[in-house]
Amino acid sequence: MDGSYWGNMALDWAARHAWTRGASLHVLRARVDVPSDVPTDLGLSHAHRLYPLLPINCRPVGPAPVVELTTASQDSSLLVLGCRGHRHFGLGELVIPVLAGAHSDTVVVRGTPATVRGEHHIVTAMISGGPDDDVVLRRAGEFALSHRSRLRVVHAAPNDLRPGRTPEDVLHIAELQLKALGLAVRASFTLARQLPHEVLENPGDTDLLVLARGDSPRHPLGPVTRAALYHSPCPVLVVHT
Repeated sequence: MDGSYWGNMALDWAARHAWTRGASLHVLRARVDVPSDVPTDLGLSHAHRLYPLLPINCRPVGPAPVVELTTASQDSSLLVLGCRGHRHFGLGELVIPVLAGAHSDTVVVRGTPATVRGEHHIVTAMISGGPDDDVVLRRAGEFALSHRSRLRVVHAAPNDLRPGRTPEDVLHIAELQLKALGLAVRASFTLARQLPHEVLENPGDTDLLVLARGDSPRHPLGPVTRAALYHSPCPVLVVHT
C-alpha cells in the first residue's frame, strides 16, 4: 500500500479475500513523497474497521520494493498489487518486474468499482489449450467456490489453426479437467471466435480474470497476459506455473 487510490483498492480487495479464505494479511507499506497533510493510512484503518478480527501485519518497505515484494511472495499464497500508484497513469512501473519475479500467484487490482468489489459473482478463466490450463482451472474454480461465484471458462480461437485439435476439443478437455478436480462450482464453457486480446478488453460482467503467465524464452510474461494487465476492466489473477 502507498496511500494511492489503487493502493487502497488493492488493500480492500486483499482484506476481503483473506477474510473469505480464513487467511492472515501481510501489508507492505511503501514510502511515498506526498504532502504531509495527505493521509496515507486510510486504507489500513478502513480494513481494520471492516474486518476487526482479521490478522493484519504491516511493515514498511525499503528502497527496493520489487525485491521485497518478490521475496514476500515466497511465503505467501497470493500477492496483491494495485495497478498503479501516485502520479502514475496506465500500468505502474513496478507491476511487470514484480510479476516476472513472483513466486506465487499474483492479483493486479484494476477495473471498475463494481468488479473490484466483486458484485457480479462471476470468475472468468482464460484457457489456451496448453499445459497450463489445468492449474488455471484449479485456481479459478477455487476462487469461484470460496467467493460463491459462477465460473466462466473461455477459449479464444478465431480460427481452427491447431492441427489435430479443434477449439471445441480444448473446451471439452477443460470440462473434463474441471470435473476431475472435484470442485462443486457452477461452470459454463464458451468458445469466443475472437483474438484473445479482443476478449480481454470486453470479457463481460466478471469480477476476476484468471490466466497463466504465458512465459516465453524472450519475455517473462506472454503478450496475452500483458494485454490483460493493461486493458482488462476487472482485477487480473496471474497464475504462477
